Amino acid sequence: MARSDSCEELINNSLDKIESWVEGGDTDKDIAEKLGIGYSTYRKYKNNNVALKGAIATGKDKANQEVEKSLLKICKGYKYYEEVATKVKTETRKPDGTVVIAEDVKISSVKKYKGPELNAQKFWLINRKNKAWKEDPNKVANDSKLTKLKEKEVNSKVIE
Repeated sequence: MARSDSCEELINNSLDKIESWVEGGDTDKDIAEKLGIGYSTYRKYKNNNVALKGAIATGKDKANQEVEKSLLKICKGYKYYEEVATKVKTETRKPDGTVVIAEDVKISSVKKYKGPELNAQKFWLINRKNKAWKEDPNKVANDSKLTKLKEKEVNSKVIE
């Protein structure tokens, strides 16, 4: 009895940590291990504890929003800066007439553009506007017709 109370207290005191772990992509097993409790105990509290469910949902939502922003950025294209190393040679003439060549590496920032990616756009549209952009809009209707035909075929074989 005392152990279950301490587990519940441990979970309730670690809600912020759990939320950040979920946001970072940790699984339920990982979280249970980090809390130092059994996986089955964690699942039990997860099913019954509203605050824990809320923390998990918030963490997942934050991660999903971050991924959505990244996907949208890839769909539209974006500008970014890249550091480029350039070799610079300088020639200097010494008083005795010899030429000394000195090499130096300069790092400069170059602005680049990454164009939109077609696969990302397709993925976005199929998931956002499924009816207009899915691969085969008649697939479900065809599958249901095929299922009914197979059902009739099976029924006719059973009767015979």
